[in-house]
Amino acid sequence: MTVASTLSRRLLHTTAFALVAVAVLLLVASPADAAKPCGKQVINDWYGDGRVDKIYPLHCYEDAIDALPVDLNDYSSAKEDIERALQFAVRNQPDPGRPAPPGDETGSGTNPGGTGTTSGTNPGTGGPLNEAVDSIGPSNADSVPIPLLVLGGLALLLLAAGSAGYLRRRLLARREGPPTA
Repeated sequence: MTVASTLSRRLLHTTAFALVAVAVLLLVASPADAAKPCGKQVINDWYGDGRVDKIYPLHCYEDAIDALPVDLNDYSSAKEDIERALQFAVRNQPDPGRPAPPGDETGSGTNPGGTGTTSGTNPGTGGPLNEAVDSIGPSNADSVPIPLLVLGGLALLLLAAGSAGYLRRRLLARREGPPTA
């Protein structure tokens, strides 16, 4: 075996090991809901369908409002929805969701982004492709977005390819010897 094949094989094994280690860490590192502060549990409950389905201790709603990320606070109705859920929790009732706008006969409110209904009666919202995308998408407000994972994997792949090319050039230059004048 030549030095070049040994080094490229070693680089390939190291890169493969690094990719597998990163994938395992991403899959395993998901904390349990019981260990999360109750404010985070309220935000994650809201994140799924734009309403808080369970009744939490009253301080949890305040904690959730205080812990809202800036983007959720500025670009969604999360604060208002959690405050509405707090008002229902004071009466020991679950949050029914936002009332439908006048003239909207289709649903029980809007999604977290504030557009469309959550009742599933919108045209074009069903189908196997949308179900597949929903099943692999983020499950709570703290999830790492799928596009970010894809870009991270692509970056690692490009780094490995660049490193392999650099090593190959260096080994070929070493094999050819010093340049002649």
